[in-house]
Amino acid sequence: MANIKPTQNSLDLPFIRSFSGHETFPFRSSWLKKGVDWVNKDPSIFQHEDAVVKFGVGKNMVQSIRHWCIATRVVEDLANGDTGLRSTLLGNKLFTDDGWDPYLEDDASLWLLHWNLSSKGTRAATWYWAFNQFSEFAFTRHSMSEALLRDINNGDWAKVSESTIKRDIDCFILTYLPRRDTKTDIEDAIGCPLTGLKILLQEPDSDRTRFNVGPKESLPSEIFAFALCEFWIKKNHGGKTLDLREIMRSEGSPSTVFKLDQDSVLAYLDQLEKVTGGKIKFQDTPLVRQVINLDLNIQDPLCLLENYYGHG
Repeated sequence: MANIKPTQNSLDLPFIRSFSGHETFPFRSSWLKKGVDWVNKDPSIFQHEDAVVKFGVGKNMVQSIRHWCIATRVVEDLANGDTGLRSTLLGNKLFTDDGWDPYLEDDASLWLLHWNLSSKGTRAATWYWAFNQFSEFAFTRHSMSEALLRDINNGDWAKVSESTIKRDIDCFILTYLPRRDTKTDIEDAIGCPLTGLKILLQEPDSDRTRFNVGPKESLPSEIFAFALCEFWIKKNHGGKTLDLREIMRSEGSPSTVFKLDQDSVLAYLDQLEKVTGGKIKFQDTPLVRQVINLDLNIQDPLCLLENYYGHG
């Protein structure tokens, strides 16, 4: 695994410094549920030789499933230094047989997984960098790889090979865009479910890709509110107010991770009072444009997901 050594300049990076682990495979729709189910049965499942039989995939794909389950934050390392994994509260809520959306049939779940991959604290470094730090609106895989390598070198990180970055960029693109090669095998043709978000678009008759900035019709207000609360906690430890400028411009905000324009963000902020039962509201006056927390425990925003899936 390609890791960045902890130097004075990189210790405060908002992501875990890793550019591999996925074995070049974007995750498939069934992988996260399989991972949660097996970890609940056996925390050391990924260490077993017969994991390939139990998961029904090749050895590299087993490691990829492990990577994606951790990266999307539906499983995590055991506490107290024990080896093995355990499912997270969110993983169980989503993927157990009687969970909210075990087969990822609701776009809300896809946006939630995208948020977990691309927001602060992720182990998918390229995903965070691409959505929060990369300044280009349209790009090629080559230009994106060059930009990431340049940022790595300017950041005084440990050396990461060009080939590692290219593979990571390829996997990043295939997470959000279906393969253009129609001759690929059926497993690859299925692709990653996040392609349905259409947050990346392929420019016609070109090798250029661009971010789809603007309204996201399939992104529910509750998922935006959940992401906003998590950002709020990490930005200012859950203070009582959050300025609109921080929501629009700050790294790691829902605006940047979901690639929303200002009108879209304002529309979501206008819905906050409704989706939180009046506990959070947007104050929009000529003098002040901020979100105010009146009575919501934003340290535990999972209640917003309960509200959505309970009534969705």
